[in-house]
Amino acid sequence: MAYDCIIIGGGLSGLTCGIKCAEDGLRTAVISSGMNSLHFSSGSIDVFGYRQGGGKVYRPFDYMKETAKSNPAHPYSRIGSRMVRESLEFFNDQISLAGISLHDNGDENHFRITGLGVMKPTYFSQDSVFNDKFKKAVEERASIAVLNFDGYRDYYAELTVSQLRKNPIFKRTGIITGKVTLPFYTRTEKNLHEFRSIDLARVFDTEKYLPRIAEEIKRAARGARVVSLPAFIGIDNFAQIHKRLEDLTGCLIYEIPSLPPSILGLRLDNALRSRFAALGGEYSGGDRVNGGEIMDGELDHIHTENYGDTRHRSRFYVMSTGSFFSAGLRSGFNMLDEPVLGLRFSGSNRRSDWYSAKFFDRKGHPFLKYGVETNKYFNPFGSDGKAVKNLFCTGAMLSGYDPIREGSGGGVAISTGYFAAKRIIGEMKKNK
Repeated sequence: MAYDCIIIGGGLSGLTCGIKCAEDGLRTAVISSGMNSLHFSSGSIDVFGYRQGGGKVYRPFDYMKETAKSNPAHPYSRIGSRMVRESLEFFNDQISLAGISLHDNGDENHFRITGLGVMKPTYFSQDSVFNDKFKKAVEERASIAVLNFDGYRDYYAELTVSQLRKNPIFKRTGIITGKVTLPFYTRTEKNLHEFRSIDLARVFDTEKYLPRIAEEIKRAARGARVVSLPAFIGIDNFAQIHKRLEDLTGCLIYEIPSLPPSILGLRLDNALRSRFAALGGEYSGGDRVNGGEIMDGELDHIHTENYGDTRHRSRFYVMSTGSFFSAGLRSGFNMLDEPVLGLRFSGSNRRSDWYSAKFFDRKGHPFLKYGVETNKYFNPFGSDGKAVKNLFCTGAMLSGYDPIREGSGGGVAISTGYFAAKRIIGEMKKNK
């Protein structure tokens, strides 16, 4: 079956690209091997959080202009801050149509609270994680109750509170901890400690126990105006559940990301896939692209594990397979490569060059900047050294930036996926 665009990888970058292509009427398919990095993420979108020499970034688009001078190979430098901004506006519009409201601070980052109680710079957060009402309450030094659910072992409210109390912002704020017991617990033979975020989110999605849970929250909050909960108040009906809990408790409730599987990330993933399907995109899950053939400077076809030697053809292809974590890049003993097409790789093969001796080195670890080399349009180079004109690489598989140290992973994923879609749409229009 022939397509206008086949996207290899169904994460944040691949789905952003797919949605833009499908919105423009291109026959688009996404092939995904399964869980993606969103399932392990905070559910917020970081654009640029930290400076090269240390320190936080408050205005990410201004810092992009500085980066363009110091690191012209950075994906943001190639795209330009104007296109990055356009891609983020597109993403916000599309995710809103899929039912998720994001807090947008304009040109500036905002600071969300992590499970460790650290204030982390980010660009987009789901409204249940950060919103203007919560910001105002913090400024007014409203009392805060940091609550956990009895038996849930993937989050420790005491750790969050111990760090918050060290922050000058909360110096004169009353902060307490407490525990909530879910009514559901009394009707199960499971040990309380066996429950994980996804189990508890499904309990919330039923909405059956919300009035009783609200009473438990009010009891544990002991009059606090603001209540924080681990982020699992629903996967599908989360917006409605969040509002109902606030109405029933009379408290301002915000969510704190917990350990994977990330409910906040699952919400984004579900919303993006839903939007892609609504636009007519074809999503193939549970399959992995394991090869293809480049002929005369173009990718002729690909094949997958599930379909053996069947050749899948498209006019254009996008690789959004991620970095080492998701097997988009591969490492062996003194060996690094891109495993599907053998694309040209940027990085040292000598294992001792991959990492710093200090785990928390402020300069980061060199391997985090390794990845596939591309030209300025994000076309990769084949084994013959020539750019593959109808193939684009996006997201975490790209070289030239460090998503961890910079706090830039989500922004690069969205903007490079969007950029690739715009290039493909432009080429399609030229060739009509």
